[in-house]
Amino acid sequence: MSRVSSPLAYPQVLRNLARLVTQQISLGDSKALIRRRLATREERFLRFVARYIYGYPRSPYLPLLAHAGAELGDLQMMVRQRGLEGTLERLRDEGVYFSFEEFKGRIDVVRGGRPHRFSERDFDNPFQGPTLEIRTGATSSLGSRVGVALEFIAEQRAPSYHVMLDAIGAAQTPLLVWFPGFPSGAGISAWLALANMGRPPLRWFSMTDPHGPSVGMRHRMLLTAARFLARRRGLDLPMPEFTPVSSSAVVLDSILSVRRRQGGVALITSPSAAVRLAGLAQKWKESLQDVRLLVGSEPLTPGKAEEIRRTGAVVGTMYVFSEGGAVGIACGNPLAPDDMHFAADCYAMILRRRPMPGVGELDAYMFTSLLDSAPKIMLNVESDDFGEFTTRRCGCVFDELGLGHHFAYVRSFTKLTGEGATLLGTDCVRILEEVLPREFGGRSIDYQLLETEDEDHLTRLFLAISPEVGPLDEQKVLARFVEALHHSQPRGAISPLWTQAGTIRVVRREPVPTPRGKLLPFHTQALALLRDRAPAESAER
Repeated sequence: MSRVSSPLAYPQVLRNLARLVTQQISLGDSKALIRRRLATREERFLRFVARYIYGYPRSPYLPLLAHAGAELGDLQMMVRQRGLEGTLERLRDEGVYFSFEEFKGRIDVVRGGRPHRFSERDFDNPFQGPTLEIRTGATSSLGSRVGVALEFIAEQRAPSYHVMLDAIGAAQTPLLVWFPGFPSGAGISAWLALANMGRPPLRWFSMTDPHGPSVGMRHRMLLTAARFLARRRGLDLPMPEFTPVSSSAVVLDSILSVRRRQGGVALITSPSAAVRLAGLAQKWKESLQDVRLLVGSEPLTPGKAEEIRRTGAVVGTMYVFSEGGAVGIACGNPLAPDDMHFAADCYAMILRRRPMPGVGELDAYMFTSLLDSAPKIMLNVESDDFGEFTTRRCGCVFDELGLGHHFAYVRSFTKLTGEGATLLGTDCVRILEEVLPREFGGRSIDYQLLETEDEDHLTRLFLAISPEVGPLDEQKVLARFVEALHHSQPRGAISPLWTQAGTIRVVRREPVPTPRGKLLPFHTQALALLRDRAPAESAER
């Protein structure tokens, strides 16, 4: 698989780009495609595993399938007898799955007493053509590299965006985007998907500098080429404008201006950015009536949703991870703040009981790819997330298409998120338990990274330090934490978005215990949600 960073790949990328902006998909075509894919899930799954797993000798799944004694013919028989999800559950029980840590290559995969070690690259789609190389986590340095094919954007992201916008009442509404640019995939995926839909945004506000050092020359060339090709098609595809989170007034002014001229507007952004806009609108005494917000890259919590809806705006959310794509898509008649439909036309999903330290066992989401253009080949792969997964009739457009499964209250086991950027809490353990106590005093349990919402419903990461440690230069401790975090990753670990927004702060307080009273080095909003909503139930599970 070649990437856009390769000179040899660039001509093919341009050809694929030309197809993406000229062969547009309509809303009606998007709905028909979803229906067609739902009707052929089982046969597409069998074709998928035949080609990408059994047909690829270096597939990391082959040793696990061999241990389970599962040949292709066995899977074909199981699908006929048990259905797709029943087959995946049987494979999971036989050891054919990858935990999040195994999928990331952080720990050995042990099945039947035999260890295997794989890297993230081993899961790359082996038959993809040239791809755009992006990074997970919406940062310029933290996160894994993922190659995303333009075909995937056309096959998965564009139809999803089309119908999501329809679901939240923005099928004909002018669009704006406020997402980071390269190397994050959030902005470029939305930008290209909207071009493929024939609905380019009026403006792309980029939270990261499109001319910064993290953006390569070929990335800039791709943006320029896409704009040129779109113009030949009669589309005005805007270039990204550097608009950091501190410049939310620029975005809000554009929202109000477009609404005034055209009667309504929709913005694609992150929940934290939407909350900033909502707070500023209240300060300006402006209603956001006739404004639609489609948010992603971090959880839409109840506090954030209420802050946004108080302004009169309509908000829908999506559940996206770079390795898989948009697995959760905004419900038009939500019951929960983050009510989303499972994109069953593109994926299969089952649950796996997984221990959460200090809580007990929870049902982790486990995904399987069904699209040939998928960035990663996934067969029962954990996403590190959990939450509600239910079936109900809601009456929205996705329900009418046959997507009856819903996600809600989606949270991560280990990821801490703020301003649309992600940090793995497990990466901080050594710093919190060893580095800081050694250099500033105290015990391993006196330091904790705490993910929470502040009084403005913005997600913050607080470095909690027990008062028992004594007097400290808090800024010096924070600087040392950030420095150690940078060095814990091959190419650094702090998002520029966090620097802009002051996301990480020091607070002097005792670390927060889990629902079972344990003290962990990091405390996510997921733990807080479990403790607040159902502590007894969580402890028993």
